[in-house]
Amino acid sequence: MSSPATELQDAIEAAVRADAALMAIIAGIYDRVPDRPWGAANGYISFGPWDSVSQEGGCQAIEDVSLQLDAWSNRTGRAHCEEIMQRLRRIMGQVQTDRHPIVARGDPFSQVLRDPNGLTLHGVLRYEFQMERYDG
Repeated sequence: MSSPATELQDAIEAAVRADAALMAIIAGIYDRVPDRPWGAANGYISFGPWDSVSQEGGCQAIEDVSLQLDAWSNRTGRAHCEEIMQRLRRIMGQVQTDRHPIVARGDPFSQVLRDPNGLTLHGVLRYEFQMERYDG
């Protein structure tokens, strides 16, 4: 039995891997980033921090899931990082779960930062989801 947050992460990974246009511009999506994540695309996505809080009461238990997705680019300029983020936003608007259905999702907070190495761009997308929780 998976938690709502775990099911959501699995659904995100599957949706990203199934999107040929996004996979053409990134090396992969990682929960644990490997030593050499860049690949020929010079970009990748990783899962950042996430948390979940249960809401009890009413007729259905709800899990509030907050998660961060990080887009990384080693290409010159911001265009590659912005393209990764734009494609990821589109995918995230369509992500669905089965066991613990998504009942609401918040628009993402987004930000692009330059890493301390002066070369790497780091795009941050933070999402909020409300999911029905079924424990049985």
